Amino acid sequence: MSTPTLRSDRLLEGEDSKTLFARDARHWIGVYQQMIGFKEDLLGRIRTQLAHLPAVARADIIDSDVSALEEQLLRYRRRLEFWYARQWQLEGLQIDHDGRTLTYRDRVISLTKREFQLLVFLVSRSPTFVSPNRLLVDAWHDGNLPEETLRTYIARLRTKIVSLGVTAAIKNKPRAGYAIVFVEQAPISLDGQGPISLDGQGPISLDGADGNGMEG
Repeated sequence: MSTPTLRSDRLLEGEDSKTLFARDARHWIGVYQQMIGFKEDLLGRIRTQLAHLPAVARADIIDSDVSALEEQLLRYRRRLEFWYARQWQLEGLQIDHDGRTLTYRDRVISLTKREFQLLVFLVSRSPTFVSPNRLLVDAWHDGNLPEETLRTYIARLRTKIVSLGVTAAIKNKPRAGYAIVFVEQAPISLDGQGPISLDGQGPISLDGADGNGMEG
């Protein structure tokens, strides 16, 4: 996963894009997920009420309140994507979309197409739990496959992730589904010997000039 680009978006109080701690990234992922959920709910309620307003009043609200909320949502989603990529960077993990591999320090695992699709989707939602049906439809684009097939691939992917010795694991919660969850690890060193390497050659850069942006 490529180095996240430091955007010009206004940051929240206490938000440090250059943090060296994965727990900070996890914290801000949670913060932005909650804020996005609140704004989406508010926007949905406003749009429902708009249907009962006169055309002139409806246009005025759309031009002011709705537009402002949509702009905030876009900013929050950009920040959430930044912290997703930053988290994996700080955890010392790299995803190669072309080769369908997952790298942790000096270890590399190869994934099948379905395993890779599951990994990428769970990463994009971490640490949120995703239902089996949503994984079938949104990750594999095939809601007709049985959940038993999904469980088989989840088990295979879980075993491969464990083999890396990584600080992430696929968790299962009844009636909630699956999630990739990270656990705390030791702080990152700045002498080039720590677990983080943005390009595989050296320690993290603190000037925001390293990297070419997030992969889609």
